[in-house]
Amino acid sequence: MQCLSIVRLRAVTVALLLTLSPLHVRAAEVGDSLDVVSKTNRSAVASQEKIDKISRETRDLLEEYRKLQDGSEYQAAYTRELEDLDRSQQQRIGELRQEIAQVRITRQRIVPLMRSMADALEKFVVLDLPFHHEDRINVSASAKFRLLLEAYQLEQAYGSNLEAWRDSLEFQGRELSVEFLRVGRVAIYFQSLDGATSAYWDAALDEWIELDERYNRPLLQAMRVARNLTAPQLLHLPLVAPGGES
Repeated sequence: MQCLSIVRLRAVTVALLLTLSPLHVRAAEVGDSLDVVSKTNRSAVASQEKIDKISRETRDLLEEYRKLQDGSEYQAAYTRELEDLDRSQQQRIGELRQEIAQVRITRQRIVPLMRSMADALEKFVVLDLPFHHEDRINVSASAKFRLLLEAYQLEQAYGSNLEAWRDSLEFQGRELSVEFLRVGRVAIYFQSLDGATSAYWDAALDEWIELDERYNRPLLQAMRVARNLTAPQLLHLPLVAPGGES
């Protein structure tokens, strides 16, 4: 009886061992699988970190490339601008050289003309009514081309305007402070500052002729018009006719 019990116990033990053996094997397999999964996860994390690092490096390289490309395009545009400016300046230099050469030719041709104009102007001033002789002759004798043209323009203006100015002159043995009046190139008068003496210039006689005192007031009024002290009006002044009569 005891022997039978021992046999049964052994049978149960063997059966139990047979039952537990697959579980042990499976547990080992599960452990191995978990290790593989863990290693795979760690490898995936490391791989992702490498991917992220490479991605950042790629973005940085791309950004640097774009900056270099922008700088290169800017440099190219700046270079084109300098080239255009250089071409423009070279063209302008060529034009200026042509202008300088033309000026030299013009100067060679204009100098004789200037001398002739200056001589003619000086003679004209000497033969004209006696006003501002010294200033007009000095300008015409020493002027360059521009001043010479201005002198001619000034002489032209003298023929169509009124002018009054103060100066002194010797008349009938007396030194008088007077006010002159020029009426274009038609006539020139003076009147003493006290209003007592008036005269006109007789070109034929080449001297001053005293006026009757009845012309003192009209002459004074004409001088006021010339100085813009009163409105323009009809002037009643004596004139010398071509035949010498006033």
